[in-house]
Amino acid sequence: MPERAAFPGRFQPFHVGHYRTVRRLRREYDLVVALGSPQKARTPRNPLTAAERERVVRECFPALDLVRVRDEDRGEAGYPDWGRRLVARTDADVVVTGNETVADIVREHTDARVEAQRLHDPDRYSGTEIRRRIRAGEPWRDLVPDCCAERVAAYAPVVAAAGEDPE
Repeated sequence: MPERAAFPGRFQPFHVGHYRTVRRLRREYDLVVALGSPQKARTPRNPLTAAERERVVRECFPALDLVRVRDEDRGEAGYPDWGRRLVARTDADVVVTGNETVADIVREHTDARVEAQRLHDPDRYSGTEIRRRIRAGEPWRDLVPDCCAERVAAYAPVVAAAGEDPE
């Protein structure tokens, strides 16, 4: 039986880098995607709701195991609880992340192993860049997988209305 891997992220929105990572991880692990910040929506950094983000991801991976992992919103004091909740909700042996803070939390507060995410052209495939392009009316569809481009396009007005990302 393959190890269980969790791939946490906000997916605001899901992009080609996420898609390639999920595709690879599904071949290597029993994968669960951990949707972060599910309680945050309609803000510049988190314009989409958890349900909207789930619908986007499911356009590409309908049968993917996907869970929501709520943030603590207590800064560093909440890290231990968040890390333990991530591993408990996903039953993960391995957490795959490109975020050093997440990697440190998992290493320090859980028994799960950390695998560094192989980032796919991170300057190009970035939720921040996609949100910026949507708000500026610039082309962005080449940054999201074809399988979910129409769904993301349906949410583009929500992204634009949420305002600019804070610096």
